[in-house]
Amino acid sequence: MREVLGKVRRKYHLRIPSRVIMADYDDKEGDLYIRFREAKHTEGEPTDDGLVIVHRDVENRTAAIEVLNLAEL
Repeated sequence: MREVLGKVRRKYHLRIPSRVIMADYDDKEGDLYIRFREAKHTEGEPTDDGLVIVHRDVENRTAAIEVLNLAEL
């Protein structure tokens, strides 16, 4: 997990929390969802290459990320 977070930080220059409260991996699709904080509502925005979706809460803090097709990261 730490390696994936490091790659995402470096590749997309994102400031993301290091504390993970939940992670879910879909081995059929290769998608990884990582949640950093609880949020009632988030807005997801894809990176330019569409490989990662960054979910931000109403205070514009990163609440979660989705890595679509982890093998491509």
